[in-house]
Amino acid sequence: MGHEKLSILLRGELGMEKNEGILGQTMGFLTKLLNGILAILLALMVIIVFSNVIGRYFLGSSLAWSEEVSRFLFIWLVFFGAILAYINDEHLALDILTKVLPKKGSQLIAVIADLLVIYALSLITIGGYKITVENMTWLSPAASIPYGYVYIVVPFTGSILIIQAVLKIFRHVKALFSSSVHYETPVDEVSLPTKTI
Repeated sequence: MGHEKLSILLRGELGMEKNEGILGQTMGFLTKLLNGILAILLALMVIIVFSNVIGRYFLGSSLAWSEEVSRFLFIWLVFFGAILAYINDEHLALDILTKVLPKKGSQLIAVIADLLVIYALSLITIGGYKITVENMTWLSPAASIPYGYVYIVVPFTGSILIIQAVLKIFRHVKALFSSSVHYETPVDEVSLPTKTI
């Protein structure tokens, strides 16, 4: 009986890995890319702020554009961090209903929540795109950077998050209508074949 349960469990897991292999690789690559971008943005912020402090207190002059650029980098840092947090399900959430409902009920609530997220993100993305286009010719006073380059992170982040929300809906719907059987078998109940050396 233990071999049968283990076989069914392994078939389910291997099938899931096969279907979601490309998606998993894509998400893994995106996560690594975002981690790298966040590290670069944070390093640039630290270098600019530190250089400004050194110049002001030891050289008697400061970088006029340092405050602006560091603020712009921080904005990008926050939005890219939001993407990474959403991929890893690290945003704040109320899980009162999902804890008391059965598994399928929790999946249904998750689908509804992701649909609301897509609606909100669509409004943010469209609004961010309009603001980006309108401010492409408006330059920041100190660094002379078009504000459109700052605001473009809003529609970009919104688009990525919408894609992530759609992928999450697919996974929730798949789990909701999945007919595969999953067993939670304790380790001591599964007898694995042993190989003697």
